[in-house]
Amino acid sequence: MTVEELVAAVVALAIVSAKRLGAGLANRAMEGVEQSVADRLGRLYRWVAGRLPGEEGAALIDEAGRSPAAQALLRRRLVLALGGDPAGVEELRVLLSPHAPVLAHVDSLLPESSGIPRQLPLAVADFTGRGRELARLVEAAERAGGGKVCLVHGPGGIGKTAVVVQAARRLMPSFPDGQLFVDLNGAEEHPAAVGEVLADFLVALGVPRGRIPDEEAGRTRQFRTESADRRVLIVLDNAASEQQVSALMPGGSSCSVLITSRQGLATLAVDERVALPGLDEGSAWDLLRRIGGGDRVDEDPEAGRDVVRLCGGLPLALRIAGARLATFPARTVGSFARDLADDYRRLDVLSLGERSVRAVFRAGYQALPSLQQRAFRLLSALDTPDLPAWALSPLLDVDADAADACLEGLLLAHLVQARRGGADSQRIVLHDLARGFSKERAAEQPADKSDSAVRRLLGALLSAADAADAQLRPAGVRHSGRGGAVRRPPPYDAVAGDVWQAVEWFEAERVVLVAAVAHAHARGWWELCWEITDAMSIALEHQWRWNISSQVHELALDAADRLGDGGARAALLRNLGEALRDGSDVGRAAECFSEAIALFHSSGDAHGESDALGNLGILQRQQGELQEAERTLTAAESLFRALPLERGLAWTLRERAVISRHHAHYTEALAQLDEAQDLFAANEETRGVGWILRTRADTEKESTVGGCPLPRRWYTGPWPGCDVTSRPAQDPRWAAARTHYEHAAQTLHAVRDHRGHAWATLGLADMALYEGDPTAAELISRALQETDACGDHRGHSRALTVQAMLHAQANHLSEAITLAEQALAGPRDHVGAAQANFRLARLYGAAGRHHDVLHTLRQSRTHHHAAGMPFPDLADTELCRTLNRPVPRAHRFRRHQ
Repeated sequence: MTVEELVAAVVALAIVSAKRLGAGLANRAMEGVEQSVADRLGRLYRWVAGRLPGEEGAALIDEAGRSPAAQALLRRRLVLALGGDPAGVEELRVLLSPHAPVLAHVDSLLPESSGIPRQLPLAVADFTGRGRELARLVEAAERAGGGKVCLVHGPGGIGKTAVVVQAARRLMPSFPDGQLFVDLNGAEEHPAAVGEVLADFLVALGVPRGRIPDEEAGRTRQFRTESADRRVLIVLDNAASEQQVSALMPGGSSCSVLITSRQGLATLAVDERVALPGLDEGSAWDLLRRIGGGDRVDEDPEAGRDVVRLCGGLPLALRIAGARLATFPARTVGSFARDLADDYRRLDVLSLGERSVRAVFRAGYQALPSLQQRAFRLLSALDTPDLPAWALSPLLDVDADAADACLEGLLLAHLVQARRGGADSQRIVLHDLARGFSKERAAEQPADKSDSAVRRLLGALLSAADAADAQLRPAGVRHSGRGGAVRRPPPYDAVAGDVWQAVEWFEAERVVLVAAVAHAHARGWWELCWEITDAMSIALEHQWRWNISSQVHELALDAADRLGDGGARAALLRNLGEALRDGSDVGRAAECFSEAIALFHSSGDAHGESDALGNLGILQRQQGELQEAERTLTAAESLFRALPLERGLAWTLRERAVISRHHAHYTEALAQLDEAQDLFAANEETRGVGWILRTRADTEKESTVGGCPLPRRWYTGPWPGCDVTSRPAQDPRWAAARTHYEHAAQTLHAVRDHRGHAWATLGLADMALYEGDPTAAELISRALQETDACGDHRGHSRALTVQAMLHAQANHLSEAITLAEQALAGPRDHVGAAQANFRLARLYGAAGRHHDVLHTLRQSRTHHHAAGMPFPDLADTELCRTLNRPVPRAHRFRRHQ
């Protein structure tokens, strides 16, 4: 027997002696023995009392007969006293040896346990991650003041029990009087009965079953009494409710409680509340390798990453996936990942033996009230990662208060998650695996009920999109004809109240709107399909989401054709032309605009016709077809003035100013910009003002250098309209250009116009190149990132030419030529190609590639003339001499103050 077991036995017999029960037991158990049992029990009593100083031993023995807490204390004191006394241990062993038969009979009268429970389950050997959560739990449980209650909550399979057991094992030294553990079966149909749990706790603490009250309230009181003077850690796993947990709270301030639950237990008073998230990618990868086998997973790391991603950070899913890989070694990780990628099979694949992700979700789902079950089924109807919280109201056809209460129930059950959206809103998030389970449950319901719910949601989304669209174009509609789809008023706080809220709203709901268009098309809801697309078109233009815009407009065009609605087709063609124009399919863009113009004209829709004309003019101007663009824009301007439609007129004037600038008609360009800016300001169209500021800066900058594509240190030859002796630094227009670029960048950033902001940054970078300013490198790096991010190929090519010149100045001439050649390999327009070819010719000249200089110079001349832009009236050989020079030394010039 160990020292602890010897001490437990001697304390039990000492208590028997103190209660004067020994003689009767001895007569029944020890007949014929020479020395009476009563005498021997007395010897043990005296031995125990003598081991402790003074009268403490006798007092503790007497108290131990009434209190398991005193029994535990007596055992600890004796173990401590015998710790360094092997002779005393041997003496005790000899004293106890005659009492084995007696000990067999006293169990029914003594406590069933030693009073120091050690009930914690083993910690999982492959526990991974969770360092921050463990630190929070351990720190809270040991915090000064005692009596700490910590709650770990989260969805089923997230690893709550594993985390709490890890924390509890780290805390064991701080709780020497034991650790209690119970599974409260909160996820089951019948949770654990509190009275039975209390009885088990009392027995574990050393209370004889005969002394445990029958009623639950009495057991609660006794549990609090027994735990009052002990340092015990209590783990309540899988709690069902606040009421269940409250009855199991200890009575003293020296105990701590760790609770896990799938419910949030919102009204439970706790000291530390830990919402357990999914594992991060690194921890999930480590867990999969530890269970599935590191060598096995490393054979195909890409497939392994797919498995991790598809498990969504859910430890249960990762454990099942790893177990499958380990159990079936002949199966490749790649084939397993492919099976897991199948939306219809994923939950089947994540099941092995008695472990199943589906079972976890089913338990949570079945515990929900019917309205919450319905909400959970409908949340997966749209293929979108999240939905605005207000979407539950139209989906369920209930008022906002009822929808909010329903969402709170789903959140407390951890079947959905919420994240903070813009302003004061929140968004509903379904875990990918929960989404799969939601779709399974939805498939069991009649399709017409789901369709009705989703149509209500799409009607509300369309109404909100209408309101946001109106804020983005306050000067008026682009065309007539939208309004056939059935709308549903969205909640008041879901509607954008100004242009800033409209920008934020479209940014937040873009993915949802795209999913709505796809769903409407799939279900044959043609009006909803094309009208939602049209309502979001201007926002997609502002956000420069050309690929997305093209995708939804193709679906919407099909919807319009199925309706036989020529007005809808015209509007959508105009929108699609915008997307294709800036998405580099300029040929089809021109076809879309031309057909839209004809359809609008035949239907008498002057709003739509003028807008389509204006957009065609922009396309022609961007391609450097300046004469054709001028004619088209002039026609659009006439229509805009006749309507009148000030917004369209302002944009048209801005485009005409760009053409005037390219033709070196700077005074005319500035006058057109003045009128356009006044119109935008009068209509409170901030984005338009930002574009005018940027175009004004372009005009001021180019007028200062006469439109010459190169700084004077790079090119000293003649240029039409440029004084060879002039110094831009001394010209106030140069300083004005910088100010206007900076203001444009701030304004366009504020309205989330990423492409407009990129062009303002590009203008500042070009100025820094002319100045020899070292900040040019940082500016052009940002411009390249921004143009690449928003898919602006023309802007990206322009930025590459600036970067090429900077590389040349840094003595990287070969790399500079490569960059300049890449710029010309992008989208070709006369204006951009004219500038890019001239700069490349100069780089070829610095490299001594004279034949290439001549060829590229001629290309530049051709593009300048095609666009009607000024170009030096010199023979090619004379111009080549000015370009065949070494790279100049970079220097800065003094800016005009």
